[in-house]
Amino acid sequence: MRGDPSVEYEILKARVAAEDTLGFAIDDEIADEVLAHSKRKCELNHKPDEYLPLLYENELTDYFMRLAINLRGEMNRVQRMSQVAL
Repeated sequence: MRGDPSVEYEILKARVAAEDTLGFAIDDEIADEVLAHSKRKCELNHKPDEYLPLLYENELTDYFMRLAINLRGEMNRVQRMSQVAL
């Protein structure tokens, strides 16, 4: 974060760890979006630069967890709608 090479390296490691946990590669655009969100969160909560990689890894996995939860909810909604008499 903010140009510190050691933190930048830890950010890369955090992404790789998240990809290992998820079992797939994360698109660069999504990774960048989540990183920007994570940086903003650190700033708002006055966290040190060293906290960013931990937060980033967590936010990456949470991003996809939320997508899966929302998908499941939509699938349930569609199923319920198909059971309603027209």
